[in-house]
Amino acid sequence: MEIAISFALALFLSTVFVPVAMRYASVLGLVDEPDGERKIHSNPIPRCGGIAIIIAVFVPTLFWLGDVASLSGFFIGAAIIALFGFLDDRHDLNYKWKFAGQIIGVSVFLLGNVEITKTPFLGIGDLTPWLSYPLMALFVLGVTNAVNLSDGLDGLAAGSSLLSLGFIGYLSYVAGELSLTLVAAATMGGLLGFLRFNTHPASVFMGDAGSQFLGFVAACLAILATQSASSAVSPLIAVMVVGLPILDTLAVMLLRLRDGQSPFHPDKRHIHHQFLTLGLLHYQSVAALYVLNFLLLTIAFFMRFESDLLVLFSYLLFCMSTLGVIAFLKHSAFARRRRAIRAEVTERRNLWLRRVGWIYSHGALAIQYLLGVIWLALVFSTEKIDLSMSGISFAIVIITILTWKASIQSRFYGRFLLYSTSVFSIFIATYQHDLSQLSWGEGKVFIDGLLLVLVVFLALSIRMTRRELFRLDTQDVLVLLLLLASSVLVVGFDSGNQVLSAIIRLAVLLYAAEYIVGREKNFSIAKIFTIATFVVIGLMGIF
Repeated sequence: MEIAISFALALFLSTVFVPVAMRYASVLGLVDEPDGERKIHSNPIPRCGGIAIIIAVFVPTLFWLGDVASLSGFFIGAAIIALFGFLDDRHDLNYKWKFAGQIIGVSVFLLGNVEITKTPFLGIGDLTPWLSYPLMALFVLGVTNAVNLSDGLDGLAAGSSLLSLGFIGYLSYVAGELSLTLVAAATMGGLLGFLRFNTHPASVFMGDAGSQFLGFVAACLAILATQSASSAVSPLIAVMVVGLPILDTLAVMLLRLRDGQSPFHPDKRHIHHQFLTLGLLHYQSVAALYVLNFLLLTIAFFMRFESDLLVLFSYLLFCMSTLGVIAFLKHSAFARRRRAIRAEVTERRNLWLRRVGWIYSHGALAIQYLLGVIWLALVFSTEKIDLSMSGISFAIVIITILTWKASIQSRFYGRFLLYSTSVFSIFIATYQHDLSQLSWGEGKVFIDGLLLVLVVFLALSIRMTRRELFRLDTQDVLVLLLLLASSVLVVGFDSGNQVLSAIIRLAVLLYAAEYIVGREKNFSIAKIFTIATFVVIGLMGIF
């Protein structure tokens, strides 16, 4: 359950600290100025989101992780990467200093409690440490810089990393490496909170501190998950997990070398730039890259137990197919047609959604009722609650009453109330009584049915809130891909799906809570349900 709580806490911290960091971005010297040579945006934008992500990851992992010492090299290395990334954002470091910081961080990670015993080399056996460790160092350095270089569109690096970390979390969970799963879940929570502000049009960037930190975390966790003694997957799966930014970086470098330029020369040749050249809009380019990354991870999922040679062949086939399709589309009628559409694009409203326009006015109220009923249903799904929960529950009831007016003026209190109720209800239903094992007659179908209705209301309400423009944006595409992957993985588990089920349900509840806090100033119905839920928890703990 610590995994779900770490995810929720990271999501909460990221959502809270991103606006704070944005407020002080100019004071810290963390503002990204437009650069026509390689950047898309035309106005100065704070690049301080990485600070919030890093805080959101470190706080829950260091608090909930049972054996921090086993990952001390990873945490210290990540902190070093984050520090040099921050200095780069603030002072625009020379690439030599930037690279030196990365080497120090990677060296600390590899000199920690990391055992590399399964180095992929097409079946000729394990490599000796003097060769395997430099290969791993090159891999981490490459991914760290690849994610950094691919961070060129709103939500791109964060969303792609979210998908990759979800797959890493799955691999580590199946292998029994729950410490790695907890770190992956916390990082995903931090990214989800950040994406609320980074989805196109972005109001904040993560900066080099965030993108290098994400690349380092993804690369290290991919190595640790595939190197685990209890993991049967091919070590080359680590490459496929972060394969899209690797492909993007290598392809761009080869193009630059072909033209006699430095491989590090900034330009607009990345895959996302080429999608824009094809005539796709900003958010369409990001969504297409999400789908590409999801496709690659799907291939990795089905190839995870195959030989190294077959895994490598699958990845190379994906790379050649991707680049080949892009090259073909550049000279096709599709590109010309898309450019013409983009030149005179107008947002069109969905006529069917207009007919249910009442959701625009009453959707938030309906979501409050649904959220409250789900909280109570989760609590009532268990027969007995520990007495220790009663004191905490009554304390939150008192806090809710005392902060009733303050929660209207400050969203911090509102988030605290709704987030804590969601976390406690999921915790009680899962920890006190395995919710994933409930039979249909015991309430599982009722609770999940309410969750499904909540998701539908959320989808319709969000679409009608955003200036009533009824189209999918990149965050919606990302959520759909995550829900699709999660649904498939839940079905694939046997009796061990308790943690994953809790995380999925909690993500839906937190998404709904965030919508209510962001849309409504006075969400009295939700606060009444908060009081009712914690009163029931307290009374059930006593009696």
